[in-house]
Amino acid sequence: MMNGRKIFARHSMKRAAAFFLITVMTAGLLSGCQEKDDGKNTVSKGRYVEEDIELPVKEGDEILNIIKSKDGNPVLFICENSTRLIRSEYKDGNWEQIPLEWVNELYGEGTLYFQEVQEAADGTQIVRGMSEDALTHIARSTDGKTGAELNIPYLSQMGEYGYPAVTGLQIDGNGNYWMNDFYDSKVLVISSETFEVLEEINCAQVFSGEQRVLYAAEDGCMAVNTEDGVFTLYDTGFHEQERMKTDQDALAWMCSEGDIWYQISEKGIERMAPGNEVTEVVMDGSMGRMSQSSNVVRGMIAGADGDFYVLYRQEKASSAELVHYVYNKELPSVPEHTLKVFGLVDNQTVQGAVVGFQKSHPDIRVEFQTAENEDISMDDIRTLNTELLSGNGADVILLDGLPADAYVEKGILMDLTELEKELADGEEYLETMLKNTAEKDGKIYGIPVKFSIPIIYGNEEVKQALHSLGELSDYLEMNPESSVFGLADKRFIRDFLFQMYQDELLSTDGKVDTEKMAALLELEKKIAVNAKSEIFDDASTTEMSMGTAGSIFKQGMFSNQGSPAILNHPEGAATDQIDSVTNMLIPYEVMRRLNLSPETLKDFYVPKGIIGINKNTKQRETAEEFVKYLFSKEVQSAQVDDGFPILNAALEEVAEEADSKFAEEFTVMSSWQIEGEGVLEIEAGYPSRGEVEALTAMCRTLKNPARQNFVIWNIYQTEADQCLEGSIDAQTAAENIAQKVDTYLAE
Repeated sequence: MMNGRKIFARHSMKRAAAFFLITVMTAGLLSGCQEKDDGKNTVSKGRYVEEDIELPVKEGDEILNIIKSKDGNPVLFICENSTRLIRSEYKDGNWEQIPLEWVNELYGEGTLYFQEVQEAADGTQIVRGMSEDALTHIARSTDGKTGAELNIPYLSQMGEYGYPAVTGLQIDGNGNYWMNDFYDSKVLVISSETFEVLEEINCAQVFSGEQRVLYAAEDGCMAVNTEDGVFTLYDTGFHEQERMKTDQDALAWMCSEGDIWYQISEKGIERMAPGNEVTEVVMDGSMGRMSQSSNVVRGMIAGADGDFYVLYRQEKASSAELVHYVYNKELPSVPEHTLKVFGLVDNQTVQGAVVGFQKSHPDIRVEFQTAENEDISMDDIRTLNTELLSGNGADVILLDGLPADAYVEKGILMDLTELEKELADGEEYLETMLKNTAEKDGKIYGIPVKFSIPIIYGNEEVKQALHSLGELSDYLEMNPESSVFGLADKRFIRDFLFQMYQDELLSTDGKVDTEKMAALLELEKKIAVNAKSEIFDDASTTEMSMGTAGSIFKQGMFSNQGSPAILNHPEGAATDQIDSVTNMLIPYEVMRRLNLSPETLKDFYVPKGIIGINKNTKQRETAEEFVKYLFSKEVQSAQVDDGFPILNAALEEVAEEADSKFAEEFTVMSSWQIEGEGVLEIEAGYPSRGEVEALTAMCRTLKNPARQNFVIWNIYQTEADQCLEGSIDAQTAAENIAQKVDTYLAE
């Protein structure tokens, strides 16, 4: 069996290995009532709005953290060119910058990687950094002019994983230093006078250096994440006070204002009273940029007037944003108009566009709804179809996995031909994808926001054999022991081959060719045995930063988790579905080792976020405006890993990621242990700019959309699984598929 495939990403010392995304949005529930102009009705008014604050940084600068000054102003600590620290305070709309010369004098250039700076009410500054040997260093200045490194014995004690990994630092009301030991899952209190450990507090285990378990209150007390979903407050004498419950999965950031605490998460900004398990949402998580997956919250402080400052970092772009959340009592608490968007699964690009669109249209709320879980049922589809046929349903529809052809026939979808022409007149797009993805009788009914590219590399005979069902059958007749894919999960075999031969198996009216379906299922059984698919059945797979588990609509039917095993099985062919430059790392390292080059699969592209408009929408102009925004440079160029842009100018920019600072510091490692075979280990860095440019050039040649009707796929998968498990034969499974598809088409 396979003893786990582990994939993890790591940065160099200059970037913590953490990609947890913290999401939140804005809209106020703190509201009063104000009469409308007619004086007869009242409307709730007041909500938070976002204001961007220009940052005092230039290329090469890195913002370490944000704190609140004794005057209530936001203070940023900035590392200039990895060597020089600067304190920058925002006062009356301007930044006042003061270099921390004492730090610059204490440490020579390149001696430390600076990680964090904290400042006590009396002006004492504490700097945390790390040296090349992963030893944490703490330095202190009490006057802002001179300073010294603190000799804290605990930091030099070697443990199982080396020196303690300190991932947070705070100063309590007595001036003592609280810090989190990431490896040992505990918070330590260090005396500011003797530098000895005064207290140890066990905390929740976290899996990212960016995940905070320690926050300082304004009164000098501390909040420690003592267990999953629970923060315990401690006074300056280390005594337990109240407890607060949080959503641990949301990876929230917290701050305090007096004895009130706030946390920012995907729900929004919530107000928490210690000891009270009920939280109040003061900023609804549906109208702000915190929901954008490219943004990671790196700090939050409460202002002096019920406002908030939130610091975001965009990891791939190596950039940051500071957003001021201000309560506007004149705005309606809920926008006057609502545009409803629906898709079976979430879409990061669409979610990001929702935020941007609402920012420029404060009178419009965009509700992006998806199926509640991955296990989308036939009833979910029937309910959606009923709503659409009755003239209701969402205004904008993501057609991925939905029966687009049937919607066109029943007059549900709006003709987007003129909208497509308007787009094409203004910018250059991948024209084939713009026109071919959801087209009928020369009219366009759906356009993909993004796409992914399936690739294949490996044995030439196998690649040729995969061109058609007949060729694959002939190949296996001549090579009965061939694994075709090297090592492969039976679910991959099932989905990949159905997608490859879907046009052969289903007629234009959707009818199933029972004879060919039975032949396909027989081939799948043979290939599954040869590809040792059973080793994947009970395998435990851990992944970080590279893909997510889910249905084929999320993961991709062209993605074989066994593809790297081609290194030990060069007689097979490997396939991958590339959604982003990050997805290229392991497959391109494998190809380099074997001196292989990628090819397309039948010129397939996988459309992502196929946008259609409900013909019965009462908000046609708004829906069209939102769709146009999805294809704007702003949205298409956003650095999210859910597909490549179809806007040509944005696609040309993709290769720049290979030259970024992020790429320089990012590596992925994959380790396999397979019974009967040697350990397979792969360490891969970013592809070269030339490799990325070659891939995007190949993208421009793609012309065949790989489409899926969720209902038909669900029918096929259910029966194919039973056949692969041996509970029914191929002929029976094929007949069942044909009968059930006929019933579905007749509905």
